[in-house]
Amino acid sequence: MQEYSNEQLDALALQIGCMLRVERLRKKISQEDLGLLIGSNKTTIGRLERYESSTTWKILFKVCQSLKIDFKSLFVLKPLDFILSIIKEAYSLEEKLTAEKEQYYVNLEIEAKERFKRIKQ
Repeated sequence: MQEYSNEQLDALALQIGCMLRVERLRKKISQEDLGLLIGSNKTTIGRLERYESSTTWKILFKVCQSLKIDFKSLFVLKPLDFILSIIKEAYSLEEKLTAEKEQYYVNLEIEAKERFKRIKQ
């Protein structure tokens, strides 16, 4: 198993959040509905997608099952270009794009670039 540095783990957390968000949006499931599907709530889903806090593997696994995502694939750090494409796709899939959400996506792209810049190659 590959060992990740702290910088890589930070980038991985951002990646996981982006991958979960885009898959939820592809399936047109709200955060609230996904929370209900896994026996949790929209706050938990929002925190996962925004990589705000650590979560238990059980919750993450349930989300993957509900969205039909290969759990293991989340833990392979992808290149920055992949993450940026996921962010753009999530932005395009948003149905209620408020000014706040637009700014979220702008900041997310900036943060992704910063996190990947810190990774020692």
